[in-house]
Amino acid sequence: MSKPLSDDEIDHRRSTLVACAITLLEENGVDGLTLRKLAEAAGVSRQTPYLYFKDKSDLLDAVRIAGLTRLTQATTAAVNQSEHDGYIEQLRVAGEAYVRFGLDHPTLYRMIYKPTKPEETVSAELQRALDTNSSVTAAPMKAAFEDGILVMPPERLNQVFWASLHGLISLRNEGLIGDDETFGQTLEDLEIILATGFLKSSH
Repeated sequence: MSKPLSDDEIDHRRSTLVACAITLLEENGVDGLTLRKLAEAAGVSRQTPYLYFKDKSDLLDAVRIAGLTRLTQATTAAVNQSEHDGYIEQLRVAGEAYVRFGLDHPTLYRMIYKPTKPEETVSAELQRALDTNSSVTAAPMKAAFEDGILVMPPERLNQVFWASLHGLISLRNEGLIGDDETFGQTLEDLEIILATGFLKSSH
């Protein structure tokens, strides 16, 4: 009889399956991701994915959480590298990292922020991942507001920040801002507006 897996071993195997699912998602889209195809791609039995995910919806939820974690790590790294460059620069590089992730991983990004149907509920784990991601830019905004640099409260500005970047990524990924020059100029203009449009006049 095989020895029962430890919690760490279970988490590792589940994470491995989620990473494989993300690869399948990015290669074949959400319709090409099933538990059966995941088993094939991971080289495990057809029943193995069901040991870690109740159904496809549970798998997609895990993919969204993993995607959010990757996005949070990317934006956090950008902010940490600019921690001595001031609040506005931290927000600028966080925005750049966010946009880069959304353009480099369009299918995963779309999956992360897929519309929630009225009958669906956001799992507690997914909500924590969403809150953690939001806190990356909320922290420098809060510090800047407390120092009297920003005119808009951080909880409101963070929504504007996210909505602006999300809209730009979506327009680009849908081909509605198709040429590189227009996109580059729009991104630059958006950075200027977000960086200076909410500063007090003395700054």
